[in-house]
Amino acid sequence: MWYIVIFIVSLILDQITKIAVAAYSGVAGSVSGSKHMFWIIEDFIEITYSENRNGAMGLFGGVEFRQIAFIIATVVILGGIAAYLIFSKKKRKPWLNVTLALITSGAIGNFIDRLTTVYVRDFIHVIIPIGKNKDFFPYIFNVADMALVIGSIMLVAYLLFIDDEAILRRKKTSAAAENDDE
Repeated sequence: MWYIVIFIVSLILDQITKIAVAAYSGVAGSVSGSKHMFWIIEDFIEITYSENRNGAMGLFGGVEFRQIAFIIATVVILGGIAAYLIFSKKKRKPWLNVTLALITSGAIGNFIDRLTTVYVRDFIHVIIPIGKNKDFFPYIFNVADMALVIGSIMLVAYLLFIDDEAILRRKKTSAAAENDDE
């Protein structure tokens, strides 16, 4: 049940931080670029308010139907996760429960933004310079994005290594399995 706590805390933290940063910025709803607010760690992590109207990492810019496409995609993904949770007869491992909690909370957090503001409020910017005026990772993100990325990485690890039928999991030979049973 503690994965439900992870889901709720992640979703609430996402919404509270978005609301606080947007209010503190003083420019919510009118930003065409980004507005630097303050440094968490000088020249490394900054809080910069940005309104992402273009999707993940600025993709899909200029596509007219993007708002409807994001809403439909989110509903389909959340519906798929809900169907899996309802109809899965297999007992889920705690790792998978946390994974699904993070992915679901991240998707819902950004879904709330798309429904209420038509854009996603981003504010965390990690700066790793690689040249003059260039960043290694120039994207601005939020708590929901972090939950989605961490959950997605965990899902890949689960599918590759942790699940009983994982792609890269070492299978026990029948002799080794018999020895374990004794």
